[in-house]
Amino acid sequence: MKEREVLTGQRLNELEINGIRLTKFKNGEIGIEFIWIDTENPPSDAIGWVAKK
Repeated sequence: MKEREVLTGQRLNELEINGIRLTKFKNGEIGIEFIWIDTENPPSDAIGWVAKK
């Protein structure tokens, strides 16, 4: 990626990003990960549009 780049839906698909994961650590810091969620096999912590019911 360029240092500054507009992230369109097409560009996010090219980068295989369709979700984010936020993690709160015991020391109070918060982590963010840009992830690809497999809609056929979502992670156990998935919420929203992809979560299995």
